[in-house]
Amino acid sequence: MKQDYREQKDFKDYYEEQRVGIRLMLFKWILMAGILLLFSRFWYLQVAEGQRYRTLSERNHFRLTQVLPLRGRIFDREGRELAGNRVSLNLYLDRERIGDPKNLMERVARIIRVDRKVLEKRLSRARTRPAFEPVLLQEDVKLPEAAFIEARRTEFHGLSIRTEAVRSYPEHELASHLLGYVGEASETDLKQDFRPDIRLGDVIGKAGIERFFESQLSGTRGFEKILVNSLGREIEVLETVKKPVNGKHLTLTLDLDLQKDLETAFAGRTGSAVFLDPSNGEVLGLTSQPSFEPNLFASRFSQESWSALISDPRHPLQNRAIQSAYPPGSTFKIVMALAALEEGVATESRTDTCLGSAILYGKRFHCHKKGGHGTINFNEALVHSCNVYFYRLGRDLGIERIALWARRLGLGTPTGIDLPHEESGLVPDPAWKREKRGKPWYPGETISVSIGQGALSLTPLQLARVVAAIANGGILYRPHVVRSPEGREGTVQEVKDLAKGKKINVDPRHLEFLKQALWGVVNDGGTGWRARIPNRDVAGKTGTTQVVRMSVGQDSKDLPLQLRSHSWFVGFAPLDRPRIAFAVFVEHGGHGGDSAAPIARAVLERFFDRQDRKDAEENVRTAHLD
Repeated sequence: MKQDYREQKDFKDYYEEQRVGIRLMLFKWILMAGILLLFSRFWYLQVAEGQRYRTLSERNHFRLTQVLPLRGRIFDREGRELAGNRVSLNLYLDRERIGDPKNLMERVARIIRVDRKVLEKRLSRARTRPAFEPVLLQEDVKLPEAAFIEARRTEFHGLSIRTEAVRSYPEHELASHLLGYVGEASETDLKQDFRPDIRLGDVIGKAGIERFFESQLSGTRGFEKILVNSLGREIEVLETVKKPVNGKHLTLTLDLDLQKDLETAFAGRTGSAVFLDPSNGEVLGLTSQPSFEPNLFASRFSQESWSALISDPRHPLQNRAIQSAYPPGSTFKIVMALAALEEGVATESRTDTCLGSAILYGKRFHCHKKGGHGTINFNEALVHSCNVYFYRLGRDLGIERIALWARRLGLGTPTGIDLPHEESGLVPDPAWKREKRGKPWYPGETISVSIGQGALSLTPLQLARVVAAIANGGILYRPHVVRSPEGREGTVQEVKDLAKGKKINVDPRHLEFLKQALWGVVNDGGTGWRARIPNRDVAGKTGTTQVVRMSVGQDSKDLPLQLRSHSWFVGFAPLDRPRIAFAVFVEHGGHGGDSAAPIARAVLERFFDRQDRKDAEENVRTAHLD
């Protein structure tokens, strides 16, 4: 029998050696591949990505922290501070150094006189943040309380008092709508992208000048390089990477003395007023009543306080001077008179007869004077505010020409004042009614518009601008509240253009006729006689706007407050060389001559007394130099 060689011992030994050799060779290649891969990874980490990982490693030891700039201050035209920054003593808690937070909160609440639940709620909100980050427990801690805590640091482990800058309004509610207020940036603010570098929690302008000039007032944040330990806790400041740049200061056109007089004259009434320099459009005073306390917003206050403020039926946060539009009443007769003269519809000698009412287009329209004014000329119609005269004037002009001249005088569009959220008002015409209401214009609507009623609505600022243009010879200046060019939005050229104004192409004789008539309203037995100041030549026009139809022909004093008419008085002074123009509006104030005109008089009396003193001082100074 033949023997199989594969069963021989030598062959088996040889086969086993070959198999082991192959395995060793395979293992060797695998080992070499692994070593090569490992070295390749080392090269990638150390060379290709070395700089990146060195940076990441450094960040484990160093941190950039922001250094906030001081917000720019705001001054009136004489350099008196209206908004600034004050030092606030703020109480912080280091959570890593306390054992029993509940017991500590009870003790702190008794010392600083705050509800313990409020402190615990603030502490609970910080639970998602790193433990080494201090928690702000209370802002504006009183000095005695802060001193008590600081003197007992061994008893109050983890508590510390820090001095920080907080926005301050030294005049409190004065000019609050013009100045505005600040608050923490929200998600909505970030979406609006009005300032690209803001972050959640930054203190930014929310309204008024604070909002409109946010980019100038805010400044630029800086950064410091901080050494931290493995837990991220700050150890020391190493260097300032970028110094913060404080915000720019703003000097306003506002006259603080006039503003105080204006708000005192309102004496708790609801309404608004604007006083302008007719020679350049500078805002000397602007108020909206009721006002609010802007200091409330500078530091944290409760949700209940905020809810009460925004739900107040008087709407104290609304700037009625630029954000509320009302029918102008008989103050619109200034526009009507100029339009009629310029269009040749009437001359200065035009007369009419008022018997207390007139029938136009089949409907009876009443005059405010029962029994009428009798035969009356153009000047007398303005002085005594005869509605019948202007009903017929409106009929002869037509709504298209009325709307044309109203818009030429800047009505129905924003004035461009450097404040946010200005209302445009409304000057109606047939095209507007077809577009907005899908109905034709009826002739009777023109009659209502001719005495400042109907769909017509204007802001106090717009009317103040119109009377300023009448006073200065027909130049429409853009109202502005910031005086210093370096604080204004835009280019230097835009600032120069602001001073030029827009010239209205009107006959100077017509403007002079209007000025004399407005002088008569106050000084010649007209409806605005309560604004008369001896030797000051105040010129103006009253206006009364019915709130409800039932109030027509009734004494406002016999009606509930909410049903009384709104009150207007607009004008300028003195007649020959106007130095101030104004519009005063009182909600539910009754007749314009009864409530709005006395407010204007109170402000003007003090204004001219100060001007006389300044002129006298200047004369003495000039004489001394000579």
